[in-house]
Amino acid sequence: MRVLITMITFVAAGYAALSSAQAACTGTNGRGWGTGNGAGQFEMSMADKTCRISFPGVINETAKTRIPATQVTVTRAPGSGKVAVTRSGLTYTPNKGFQGSDTFCTSNTTPKVPGVTLSGCITVTVR
Repeated sequence: MRVLITMITFVAAGYAALSSAQAACTGTNGRGWGTGNGAGQFEMSMADKTCRISFPGVINETAKTRIPATQVTVTRAPGSGKVAVTRSGLTYTPNKGFQGSDTFCTSNTTPKVPGVTLSGCITVTVR
């Protein structure tokens, strides 16, 4: 019985740590990507290893749908960290010990909406 209680406590504590780490990276890609003036804002804590950011999307106002722009080029690298393009979005990793704001810019397209390029910059604030 004591082993089972310990295991449940360990699993619950691990879940709480995972939830708080994921919740610390919050923000939005914002608007303006279609006009080339996208301005995403995200915040994370120094305890977080990375900040996962979804791809900006092409908004079809008539159909009320969002199509993720999945072909991404980093046009300006962050000054105090690294950004990686993954299948599901972008992953920002601050340099060890960095605290403050870091900005990077991207240009994004999708084959589902030919001829449309979304571009803008994202600022991540590490507290």
